[in-house]
Amino acid sequence: MATKKNTSGTASTQKAPEKESFFQSLIASLFHSSNPEVEKKRRLKNLAKAISKTKYHSYYRPSTGEMLAPFGKLIYDLYKAVSSAQVHFRNTQNPAIFKRQIINYVLSENQLTLLEQLDEQKILEMARTVPFQKLQQDIEHKLQVFTNEFNETRATKADSLEKAFSLFQDFCEFDYYMILKKFDSSYQEFSFNSVPRLDKVNAEYIIDDLKDFLAVAYSITDDSVDWNMLFEMLKETQSKELVSPGNWKKIIAKIKSIQSSKSLDMIIQHISQDFAYETSVSYHHASIIEPYIEKIENDTRNLMAKIEAEQKESKASSICMQIFGTANPQSLKYYVHDFNPPLEKKGLSILEYTEPLNYLKNFLVEFVKKVIREYYDVVVIRGQWDATLSAPMSNAYQELLKLSDEITEFDEMMSEEGTMGIKVKTLLPKTAHDAGAENIINRVVSDANETARGYIIQGTQALIIIGKTVKQLLEDYVLAKPILVQNWKELEKYIDAPMKEYSVDIYKKIYLFVQLMQTYIN
Repeated sequence: MATKKNTSGTASTQKAPEKESFFQSLIASLFHSSNPEVEKKRRLKNLAKAISKTKYHSYYRPSTGEMLAPFGKLIYDLYKAVSSAQVHFRNTQNPAIFKRQIINYVLSENQLTLLEQLDEQKILEMARTVPFQKLQQDIEHKLQVFTNEFNETRATKADSLEKAFSLFQDFCEFDYYMILKKFDSSYQEFSFNSVPRLDKVNAEYIIDDLKDFLAVAYSITDDSVDWNMLFEMLKETQSKELVSPGNWKKIIAKIKSIQSSKSLDMIIQHISQDFAYETSVSYHHASIIEPYIEKIENDTRNLMAKIEAEQKESKASSICMQIFGTANPQSLKYYVHDFNPPLEKKGLSILEYTEPLNYLKNFLVEFVKKVIREYYDVVVIRGQWDATLSAPMSNAYQELLKLSDEITEFDEMMSEEGTMGIKVKTLLPKTAHDAGAENIINRVVSDANETARGYIIQGTQALIIIGKTVKQLLEDYVLAKPILVQNWKELEKYIDAPMKEYSVDIYKKIYLFVQLMQTYIN
């Protein structure tokens, strides 16, 4: 009996842990274990069971953590289906052409016509025969009509196509080959004569590839994407079929099936032991119409500005040659183009009237103070004519002499020791860390430009008055009985050249110079 009791006691002692183990197991099945490692193993086991029940369990072996040949075959099939598109995208030297094709596809017939007329070469050809002002008005009108026809429907269509194309391109350009090389190291790129000999792969070795693939693949399952419209556009715009619409539908159906099964997401969770992992799909969309319109407008207006500058420079050079005998006469020292580079480098305001003010000063020194002075001394001072008629020319002449001195003083103010120039010189090094310095420099330069512009307008107006008076005097001179000046014959002896030719030359020079100034002052 004692033996039985001892046996029984031993048995009882041995069974106690079994009951405890049973209850622990029961509790663990109802609540999370307090032991993290035990809990992780339990969740991994459950995850493995869940994967085994999915349609795509053959892609992965949980017990060994290996991706298997069927997944490699999936990648191979997708690679084969999109390979033509991948080659096409890879060989396209200017990827921006695809966005341009999308936009051109949604343009109206009128917009396509206008686009041809806004072509750079077309505009340059027109600029050779059409006056600039007329050309500018015509181009601005065409730009306005072109942009106004981008209604909401057309813009929405373009954006929808751009989204579909971006998703399509991302999927086709995915690096399937790199994944296949991990399943078959001997596989050669774009080899589709036979299925490669796919081997199993340590899943940790391709987990990043798998995540990248799902991010791209799940993007094409968006039901809001109009794939039919995209393939209609591709048929019209591409030289060959990139992916057949039928194959694309099969690809989407396959990806949707994988996505709904959650098998690959669970496989990634199992590989990484990250039970919260979920494939993130995001599409960052920005309208392609607005930047397109902005580029068309900017490119066109920049071209027009370039044409205007070139025409102005050409016209100015031609006039300068006729007036001064050189295309680039120099007279100023400090209000000159060389003042600008340090300002341009820092994005500050620059001197805008260096050329016309330089021409004006030169004209005042070389022509007004010499040729017109001689004419003035003879015709105005010695001429017998009504002072009320000669007063405007006399006043204009005196104004020009005074203006010449003022321009010289102004030019000196722009020197490094001058009141304006020293401010710029002192503050320029401080602009990197002092916005106030920038503001002061910009204000100084702006004031200088306003002063220069004022001189140019003042000088031009005075020359116009002199030119008109010379023209009236010339017309009076050729009359059999002059009306304005009574003593033309007497005045001729004070001029070395014939009076008529001398007067004509003065009028022509003034006329040309006024034209020159008008190219800079609108």
